[in-house]
Amino acid sequence: MPPVIEDPVLDWGLRPRRHILRWALLALAGAVVVAGAIWLVVRLAAGTSDPAPSEPAPTATALTLARPSAYHGPAGYPIGFPRTELGAASAAAAALEAAWTLDGTEAEQAAILYAPPEQHQAARDGARAAARDWRQTLGLPTDGDLPEGAAMRTTTIGVQWRKRADDLVLVSVLVQVNATKGVEDTGATYSSPYALNLLMAWRDDLRGEGRGDWVNVPDTQATVVPKVALPGTDEFRSAGWYPIAGPAQ
Repeated sequence: MPPVIEDPVLDWGLRPRRHILRWALLALAGAVVVAGAIWLVVRLAAGTSDPAPSEPAPTATALTLARPSAYHGPAGYPIGFPRTELGAASAAAAALEAAWTLDGTEAEQAAILYAPPEQHQAARDGARAAARDWRQTLGLPTDGDLPEGAAMRTTTIGVQWRKRADDLVLVSVLVQVNATKGVEDTGATYSSPYALNLLMAWRDDLRGEGRGDWVNVPDTQATVVPKVALPGTDEFRSAGWYPIAGPAQ
């Protein structure tokens, strides 16, 4: 097994550590930070971190994510989360885990599933661009088939949230990204945590009559991303993260 590169200072995209990348995954076409219309934005600076949102959720107890009511398509994407703040946080985690992939087609499918209908095209375009960027980051072909064994897995390791309004919740998601270039690659694999904010809105009848769900929507307000830290550390607790016990059984 090749060695694992741990990246505690968040060298986003394996680029030089002094580079700051603002990458809008599933972004609105043409959106800019000044306008605040950034959707699923990773906002990370190597060696720096933003302060946690005000009034973060308490983090004393490990959190079990909410159970979805259904699973969509062959990939089994979880949908139909409860109309609660925990449901919003669970949907945000599911959206990110599904959308961060090296497969552009899978990324598009996940993007539109967790986006409101009026933003499907923007979500589709942004997801495919993000998959290409991930591939380029790992030194893989930006289009076409991947080498055997090349894969990326995104796992939620922490969440916190703040209610913005009725049926509108700002969710902060902390994930661990692990990636490999394939079975024939002898270089180091990649492993690093990332944090980002997702504004989740409830939409009635999204999955059919009487079957509402949470979707990720553009945020017109400036937000800060909580400090990135690993579970079990003092930094993790002080940043306000809930550790994840696992999905509901």
